[in-house]
Amino acid sequence: MKNYICVACAFALLTFHLPSAYCSNDCAPSVARQSKPKMSEPVYDFKVLRDTLKVTDRVKLAVTYYMPVAKTKGEKFPVLFKMDPYRKDDFFYQSDYARSAYFARRGYVTARVDVRGTGGSEGAVPSREYSDAELDDAVEIISQLSKKKWSNGNVGMYGMSWSAFNSIMTAMRKPPALKAIITMHGSEDLFYNDVHYIDGVMHLDYYDQQIDTDNGLPQSIKYTMSKKSFENRFDREPWIIEELRQQRDGDFWRGESLRFNDPLEVPAYVIGGLLDGYRDYAPYIFETSKAPVKMDIGPYNHSYPNSSSIGPRYEWREIATRWWDYWLKGMTDNGILDEPRVTLFVRSGHEPTTVLADTPGKWRSETTWPISGTTNAKFYPTGAHVLDSNVPAEVEHSLAYFPGAGMAAGGWWGEPTDDMARDDAKSLVYDSQVLPDDIQIIGSPKVSLSVQSDAPLYQWTVRLEDLWPDGRVSLVSGALINPTQRNDRLNPEALVPGQTTTLSTQIHFTTWTFKSGHRIRLAISNAQFPMAWPTPGKGSTKLITGSNTWVELPIPPPPSLPEPVLPTPAEDESPADYSEIYSFGPTSGMERDEINGISTFTTSADLAWSIGKKNFSSSEFYTWNVSDNDPAGASYSGMRRDVFEIHGTSIVLYALFNISSDAGNFKVSISRTLLKNGKQIRTKSWDETIPRDFQ
Repeated sequence: MKNYICVACAFALLTFHLPSAYCSNDCAPSVARQSKPKMSEPVYDFKVLRDTLKVTDRVKLAVTYYMPVAKTKGEKFPVLFKMDPYRKDDFFYQSDYARSAYFARRGYVTARVDVRGTGGSEGAVPSREYSDAELDDAVEIISQLSKKKWSNGNVGMYGMSWSAFNSIMTAMRKPPALKAIITMHGSEDLFYNDVHYIDGVMHLDYYDQQIDTDNGLPQSIKYTMSKKSFENRFDREPWIIEELRQQRDGDFWRGESLRFNDPLEVPAYVIGGLLDGYRDYAPYIFETSKAPVKMDIGPYNHSYPNSSSIGPRYEWREIATRWWDYWLKGMTDNGILDEPRVTLFVRSGHEPTTVLADTPGKWRSETTWPISGTTNAKFYPTGAHVLDSNVPAEVEHSLAYFPGAGMAAGGWWGEPTDDMARDDAKSLVYDSQVLPDDIQIIGSPKVSLSVQSDAPLYQWTVRLEDLWPDGRVSLVSGALINPTQRNDRLNPEALVPGQTTTLSTQIHFTTWTFKSGHRIRLAISNAQFPMAWPTPGKGSTKLITGSNTWVELPIPPPPSLPEPVLPTPAEDESPADYSEIYSFGPTSGMERDEINGISTFTTSADLAWSIGKKNFSSSEFYTWNVSDNDPAGASYSGMRRDVFEIHGTSIVLYALFNISSDAGNFKVSISRTLLKNGKQIRTKSWDETIPRDFQ
């Protein structure tokens, strides 16, 4: 990895003095974690205050402060800033409280802000996710927070998903008062590593409809409606429309993508999940950053490590407090940078299941990334459908295109999965010999495929799997390949039918132990429905074995450090006026009509909660369909319905999405309807035909 000794040290010295042992991410700290690390204790009471922050264009952004009660006159606190469009006063009220209370009790002001045009903030919904307006606001807010009379001048920015994305993007702008960030499930590459074009392949996620529905809701906390508010929210074009216009990589995606900008110069504690679609960003930041980085990757889906439905869980907020203590309070003797800065959960290899309570495996500490001493084991698919360590003879294997194949892997490269044999039945599969010993992998496997096609557009999907002795198959990791981007992501080129080409990619970051008696499997297909929108033509492709078709696995040495002991999750605090009424889902279903060749995937959820005398509920149902006989005619339909009962007034917003395709176009039909006390008061629809662009 690159060495950034001088730059990292110089940057860090601008904030606080670093221990003399620190030099860069390449260093090997020798100080083990203390049994009782020095850290801020939960000794503060706190109060919750609602306010606004006025930015340059005079728009007032809604902020909720979780404010420690000062113990001495004039006591000042660091500020933790989190901003997203997920509505702090209703949808995210309880979850924001739980995290903010934890830090407030330890002497941190948490400032939770709604993105302009969303939730309680004024202004119009921005024209896109992570807009210049949003990020300019973030820089200005950090400056304002650092100058508050109760602030010590140091600000940290943090969050999961959206607020991880914009924390990274804001750090790229280097506001002086921003001393450190903490990000969870973020992205360094918006075209390849987000929900819109997974690995460069079009993906239609139910998140798109969730956010594009909720952006039409009235401004909290009064929920008043006026002509101006309709123009700013309800009538604004749904983001998915512009995202569908942007089907190839370019400035739209790269402008705020870290991968195509200068490396971070703000210290970062990054957290990833082995069952989350955004896990690749953490190693990238660790490898490239010019400032200190701490990295955890655990067995989690899109959730916080202390409250994930999948264990083993740990209290990331305790580690975060020590991180904040160092960078925001000047507690440079707390040992946080002297400890091994890489913590990984190495999965033992588990049975295929969608209900994973505690993932079998062990935590592992490392001082460097990639792990020093890692070797690569290369396996070649052979004509006999075996994975072999020797280069085989060239043999062509035909692969029929089944556009509805792939449902067993779910909606993205995340979440626990059931038996993959269902997907493998419509794939080319290559199995190793029975393993005499365990093989452990940590990192991003690489894959290369020599292929031919009978049409100018297909997609490939590769899955690394664990074949159990009884025939069950566990998904280890996978990746999609859009072959039109094989030479240049910015300038896609159609395949030339009958011409051999080589495709290569990295399989998404993973850890796994293939146990003795098992086999390693590589599965290859042209469909991963509904994760990948089906390509339009019927036909087949070929895989050509030989020196250009292989999979390479990163095999680490045995651990050289003791297994780390991570802090036990603390009980969350919940606001006294919050109550969950019910919660169902999200639940997914899949149906396959073999007679007619139709594949259907569904997702649904239903929840309700109350805040004081206000009642809220949200329900949704989404369906993806494709026929083997008409892959061009894939379709998605969705319904989301939000119901708010506010002081005797009923507000209902529901949105219907219908997105379909033919050989040349995507057809988009979206409608929003707003009811007040049962009477329709606003409706808006969008209908657009968007040409397919190598998708």
